[in-house]
Amino acid sequence: MSVAADSSGRSRPGATAKDGHRYRVNTSANSMPVVGGQRAATRLLAFYPNYNNDAWVSHICVSLCEFMLGPSLAIDLLVPASDPSARRTFVRDAVPAWLRRPVYRVDKTERLSRMFALPKFRRSLAEADAAYLWAAVPLAFFDAVAGRGIPLVIERINCHRRTSMRILDDAFARAGLPASHGNDDRTVAQEDDKLRRAEFVFSPSPLVSESLIEAGVEPHKILPSSYGWSPQRIRPRAQAPSPETPFTVLFVGSLGIRKGTHLLLDAWAAAGIAGRLLLAGRVEKDLEVVSSEHLRRPDVECLGLLSDVNGAFARAHAFVMPTLEEGSPLVVYEAMAHGLAILTSPMGAGEVLRDGVDGLVRQPHDRDALIGELRRLASDHDLRQRLGDSARARAAEFTWEKVGARRRAQLLAALQR
Repeated sequence: MSVAADSSGRSRPGATAKDGHRYRVNTSANSMPVVGGQRAATRLLAFYPNYNNDAWVSHICVSLCEFMLGPSLAIDLLVPASDPSARRTFVRDAVPAWLRRPVYRVDKTERLSRMFALPKFRRSLAEADAAYLWAAVPLAFFDAVAGRGIPLVIERINCHRRTSMRILDDAFARAGLPASHGNDDRTVAQEDDKLRRAEFVFSPSPLVSESLIEAGVEPHKILPSSYGWSPQRIRPRAQAPSPETPFTVLFVGSLGIRKGTHLLLDAWAAAGIAGRLLLAGRVEKDLEVVSSEHLRRPDVECLGLLSDVNGAFARAHAFVMPTLEEGSPLVVYEAMAHGLAILTSPMGAGEVLRDGVDGLVRQPHDRDALIGELRRLASDHDLRQRLGDSARARAAEFTWEKVGARRRAQLLAALQR
């Protein structure tokens, strides 16, 4: 097998030789270079393109990198900038602290802050054995990795845009609204281009993997995985609400078409349950249009955006999320950790929540099934207890620490192929 060399004539792990053949990064302990008398770890350079506040997607990225780190894998995570609370020893900010305020004052789309990161990313590639890029990373970063000739790994946090567009076009049409989801032929083509450049793609759920294969990604490139949850952030409740209290359902997330909130509101109204539906998140305009009447019901409570969702989980008997398009929603892991009975869609369940074992999995557009399962959960305390207990036990296998360790082993094995 051919070996490529850098300008000094030394071979580079993971480089592409002039004959076009890529060779593997050798990550075995016996073959790692010796530095200072110790075996050096494989070095992974990661780039997350948005402001790092350790919330939402940045929380996923930081958590995965934190626990993928190990004796055999060193990670540098480059971000445009970070909140003080989100900084870690392996996180590098690209925008200097003294420039952060003026840059973000004018940089509403974050394009400028990403371009600040590009020169630092290029310099950091010199010490990297592989690169790890997240969603919305500009093509210039992909070009930089190709120029360095090292393996590229992509994180695919949702279904392929082609699949997402098909699902959401249908959902908006059913709701009688023009499609509003940000996907089009141009963004689909860009995603195809990025995926062609990748040696490997992390996929957080089986349906994401299916969408990638449908888009032409070779199955051997896909690294099936999951996301997780943090016991430090999510404090599982000591006990469920009393069965004597009114039945309470919780939904957490963006309140709109994509997450199926309109389907939940419709099913809740039709179920006729004497209880309460709690909605935690920002109400999107499309939901205000299609579900305005349901949102005004006296048994529906909009909690708004919550900085701490533990209190909302503690109030609920069940968590319901008939989401239409996802990767692997963190709120499902968190509801499982709290021991709630869960009703969700195949997109929400992924491979983590097992139908009839840890929760109930139904098609989001199956209105009769959603109504029937809401009624069953409301009336059957033993069912809620059984599903919740199993979900809590299952969640223990998906802490970020365990997910990160599995990913580290998976990535190192892939780089050795």
